[in-house]
Amino acid sequence: MTQMTRNQEQTKALDQVIGYQDKVRLMVLEVLREESGRELAAQARFNQQEFDWNEHNIQFRQDYSETLINELLAYAKRLYGLKDLDAVRERRKAHKQQRTARWAEAS
Repeated sequence: MTQMTRNQEQTKALDQVIGYQDKVRLMVLEVLREESGRELAAQARFNQQEFDWNEHNIQFRQDYSETLINELLAYAKRLYGLKDLDAVRERRKAHKQQRTARWAEAS
């Protein structure tokens, strides 16, 4: 928790969080980032090249961070067959399960 001086105005906790629509847009954005990264990493492996996830993440966020949700959902449908928001949620759930399994194997 941040210390406040007497002259600073305290912002209520719920006023500090983003709204539901922004959370949904960020979820779609992260699923697309993960999917595109996996695809590009596979292409790089096939071509015996290196793939830098950190570079991909930075560039992806720069390129798409301001993209509207409708456009992101159109990319999801066209590129990855994710027909609606429920399909995006399921893919996100699968990503989390795969990540958890990788972490468990690594430890």
